[in-house]
Amino acid sequence: MALGLGSLLIGVAALFASQYESRSKTNDTKIRVGVSLTPLASPFLIAEHLGLFDDYDLDVTLYPCASGIACTQLMLNRDVEYATASESVVMFQSFERKDLALLVSFVESDNDLKLLTLNPSEIGDVGALQGKKVGVVKGSASEFYFDSVLIANNLKTLNVEKVYLQPHELVPALLSYRVEAISAWEPMGYKADILSAAEVSNLGTPGIYQQSFNLLSTTPYLEFAGNEPTQLLGALDEAVEWINSNPDKALGIITKRLNIPANQVKWSWEDYVFRLSLGNSLLSNLQLQARWAVESGLVGSEQPDFRDLFFTQPYQQIIALRE
Repeated sequence: MALGLGSLLIGVAALFASQYESRSKTNDTKIRVGVSLTPLASPFLIAEHLGLFDDYDLDVTLYPCASGIACTQLMLNRDVEYATASESVVMFQSFERKDLALLVSFVESDNDLKLLTLNPSEIGDVGALQGKKVGVVKGSASEFYFDSVLIANNLKTLNVEKVYLQPHELVPALLSYRVEAISAWEPMGYKADILSAAEVSNLGTPGIYQQSFNLLSTTPYLEFAGNEPTQLLGALDEAVEWINSNPDKALGIITKRLNIPANQVKWSWEDYVFRLSLGNSLLSNLQLQARWAVESGLVGSEQPDFRDLFFTQPYQQIIALRE
């Protein structure tokens, strides 16, 4: 009997120790998030500025990355627990890995990608790119957007030479007339407009590509993260609400945080739709881009089931708390 009571006491003590350890993790564990230093990451930057992570008992460190690809690689290398990236990065990585988890989309824009040309090149429309060189970033939103513009203009078979470049090479290539046009995301459009002596024109079609920025993690990590991802989304939800209620103040904070000219942020600010979402629109976008990647020979022929990628519980809990 004494042995049974002793075992029971040990079991109860272990239970309380486990609960304390779980609470300790919530309060004390450092969370590292790879964040692209761009206005698209505003919800994270605003949450940090307003102390919203602290309000949710989270000790969050934002690790700056040059791109969503770089942020995701940090996460896959286990240098950070979470990463921010566009849906294009998510799509390509999903062909290679089965352990990715997409928690939420926090910003969208249908005008972040542009097909830019300089007026002296005398290219007045997409059809005039016949026989011309267009700078794109291979296997990225840049290439997907350019192909989408061709299809939207019924010019899928247009004889145009794609010149594959690194992101930082696009604007210099355009300004030096190495290419007649570039398919580029912001802030490259802003930089081209500022640096070019000639007028810059956008041949693209707003609305044909809906870019999103998303929060990613890995399923092995989330399986043992407890309530942490829900708390993280709670802080982001408050940050998004604050941005939408105080757009001018938010713009000023982001300008200072990124140490960039206010005009650069204003250039695209009105195009951003800040909100938390995780639904059919994003799923359809991933499926569409995956079909394009397969047809373009950029990935294998077997598409992943992107529904398995969605880690929905934290987002569903946030939605429930709103009601």
